Amino acid sequence: MLRESNIQPLTWADKTMSMLQARQVEACEKRLAALPDFGLFSGCTNENVEEVYAISLEAQERLMPPMLHTPESLRAQLLSRLPAEAALLSMEEHMLLERLLTLEGCCELLDWEETAAAEGLVRRMWCTVTREEDRIFVHLPRELSVPLLLIVSSRVHVELREKLNRFDTLVRAHLYVSGLLPVREPLRRLMSDALKGTYAESLPLARRFLRAEYDYTFDRQGEMVLLHPGLAEPERMLTHIGPLAGMMALDEATLRDAKTGLLPEEQPLFDQMYRLLAGALRPDITEEEAVEDLRMLAKQDVSLQEMNEVLASMLTMQPTHAMLAGVEQIHQRTPRWGTLCAARVQ
Repeated sequence: MLRESNIQPLTWADKTMSMLQARQVEACEKRLAALPDFGLFSGCTNENVEEVYAISLEAQERLMPPMLHTPESLRAQLLSRLPAEAALLSMEEHMLLERLLTLEGCCELLDWEETAAAEGLVRRMWCTVTREEDRIFVHLPRELSVPLLLIVSSRVHVELREKLNRFDTLVRAHLYVSGLLPVREPLRRLMSDALKGTYAESLPLARRFLRAEYDYTFDRQGEMVLLHPGLAEPERMLTHIGPLAGMMALDEATLRDAKTGLLPEEQPLFDQMYRLLAGALRPDITEEEAVEDLRMLAKQDVSLQEMNEVLASMLTMQPTHAMLAGVEQIHQRTPRWGTLCAARVQ
């Protein structure tokens, strides 16, 4: 998902990983509410077909020259690329699709991770959404649910998704180690390793997968850069680290640890801070979220004073000396992004 808002003027308490995610969900919910309540297979006519097309990924990506559309022509285009596009759904989109197929084409959104997935399926011109008070429901038309059920249950689709899962693990491990990643190398690997020789070997759909699966921004040359969801100020990193490198050669141990979101040297720091914060946090944040927020700030080389201010904003009490000492340990011993140094204190 594109990072659109300018958060640089905010304090670090408003730029933690949990706050970044909450802000993205809020923006996504607003966009969902503004989408039409009819779709390509439900209520679409010659009079309103351009409204359906205007909110689609096809229109955003400008893959086709400007032209007038008909419901029939858009449906034919969508069905022709359905197997390839189904193979290249983001992980959240694919899980939401599986729920829709299991529940005969209608399900309620359960958590924040499904909000972006629902928007993605609507912008693919597959689904529509409806609201009932504070509940959001996603609808998949029968014209798509029948062929999609056959597609996702096929052996070739399952094999492709397994390749994508391995690719996703690799990319997320790199993002955890480095904070950001130029899109060139992941895109090359996606095309050459996972998709080469398959019916999903499509550069536009591969780019669409990367935009749906990862946070991203653009560097000063206009090149797409994938971001770790906890990286609040990619512009600062892009300015200070110079030319961006590609994907590093990670050994199996580092890859295994990074994909879990916690390196071995970070585990004792996490456990200690988790115990110190138990029962002292605001009700809207968990101990795991709080420690993760602090660790992400340390990775961005936020000052100790600012990290202590973030800690204070999370608590229902004054920080104890033990809590402040725990934050200092996280600040000193957490690997930084950009520099790739192991820690300030070995």
